[in-house]
Amino acid sequence: MDWEKTRELIKELGEPAYRAEQLRKPVFEEGVSSYGEISTWPESLKEKMGKKSQILSLRLKEMTVSQDQRCRKAVLECRDGKMIETVLLRPSQARWTACISSQVGCAVGCPFCATGQMGIKRNLSAEEITDQALFWRQFMRQEKIAGRLSHVVYMGMGEPFSNYEQMSKSLKILMDQSLFNLAARHISVSTSGIAPKIEAFAEDFPQVNFALSLHAADDKLRDSLVPVNKAYPLAKIRESLKKYLQKSSRKIFLEYILLKGTNDRNEDAENLISFARSVGPLELLHVNLIVFNQTDSPFKATAEKDARAFQKKIMNAKIHSTIRQNLGRDIDGACGQLIFKQ
Repeated sequence: MDWEKTRELIKELGEPAYRAEQLRKPVFEEGVSSYGEISTWPESLKEKMGKKSQILSLRLKEMTVSQDQRCRKAVLECRDGKMIETVLLRPSQARWTACISSQVGCAVGCPFCATGQMGIKRNLSAEEITDQALFWRQFMRQEKIAGRLSHVVYMGMGEPFSNYEQMSKSLKILMDQSLFNLAARHISVSTSGIAPKIEAFAEDFPQVNFALSLHAADDKLRDSLVPVNKAYPLAKIRESLKKYLQKSSRKIFLEYILLKGTNDRNEDAENLISFARSVGPLELLHVNLIVFNQTDSPFKATAEKDARAFQKKIMNAKIHSTIRQNLGRDIDGACGQLIFKQ
């Protein structure tokens, strides 16, 4: 829902301003999905609004649920017929997280990522980005799922920093206390390394969690794994990360997908340690290791014992490190698996 346009439409229909306030809480906080459910509105207004607009700019096309019930993946159709995927995750008993997309497809082209093989179709609008979170709030209400959507990660389809204007607008909407009311520290944005935007992000959103999809700490290897590295090599990224720390003093998450025999060797661990040390205080860096989720690519996942050994090397260097939970593998809903052929 584009809230500003909706308020303007209510005004154009000759309704008093308080009618918008009667709509705001049911939609954004309670997850109401139709105007007909607004009990404080007269039937005439419900009918007029139903003809003029829809609460969601997206329409559910397909829903899949993981066997453990901790991951749900939705294929959503935009008004122009383009399709995106978004995921609802339950990483802990008390927490629900939405993984949302910022583009239809992705131009970065990482060869291990299913979305990267789609190419880029277009950017999403701020409304389309935030409507993914709104969709999940509606879904949880309809399915009577206990709890509240409290966390959002921009780690779905697309490169958020390549759509910086609309991403920024969407972040402000999600954090707006009168709308979604999400805490800044409950939102994470991940980039493949658009260096100039890293500095802008530190200035614009110093309290929002920031993650860099690193995947290799050697330029030659990273050129092949994360092609945007050719435009923004590690030296440029390093300087941007330093400036980020100077401006925000917030922890940086270094995302690192472990690919068997490609970036999980001893030399790769040493390169990663050296890169981290060159960025800034180690207490402000966290290496998030991700065991590769299989896609239609020649890459293979590092064995769990080897992933643990890699993690141990990082931690022995006094760098915080975890291995991410890979929820939703069985429904292609895990990191790097999102794709929907247009």
